[in-house]
Amino acid sequence: MTEAGVRQVPPSSPALKLMSDWKERTERTAADALVFGTATGTPLAPNNVLRRHVYPVCKRLGLPRASWLTFRRTYSTWSHQQGVPGKVTAQLMGHANVDTTINVYTQVLDGSVRDAVERVGSQMNAIERSARNSADATRSETRIA
Repeated sequence: MTEAGVRQVPPSSPALKLMSDWKERTERTAADALVFGTATGTPLAPNNVLRRHVYPVCKRLGLPRASWLTFRRTYSTWSHQQGVPGKVTAQLMGHANVDTTINVYTQVLDGSVRDAVERVGSQMNAIERSARNSADATRSETRIA
């Protein structure tokens, strides 16, 4: 594991609520017990989580199999779309270099290009309107004087 890969990730308020609710329903209630673990209290094996839980849900929903890469790309892409700075997303994902986050994990979503063009176009239009209004006001002031 890299130095950047060792990190603390603060859970969101909804995630904390879900984990708290789960902790109330589990038999393992010791302060140091894992929230999600095996019947013997050891950490879950990532591949077992995929095989036992994720793949069956994907099949029931008629979706392609999701992997941990799918979830990492989704997180990175959604973070980017929500305006989270790339450096912050990189830190949360355990990347030492933000380029890895952007170039490997962040995907361009359908509609993102159109949205970008419209936002920039609207800004350019607002600048042009402002310049035109300013020029019109200057001409009016000149005629009055």
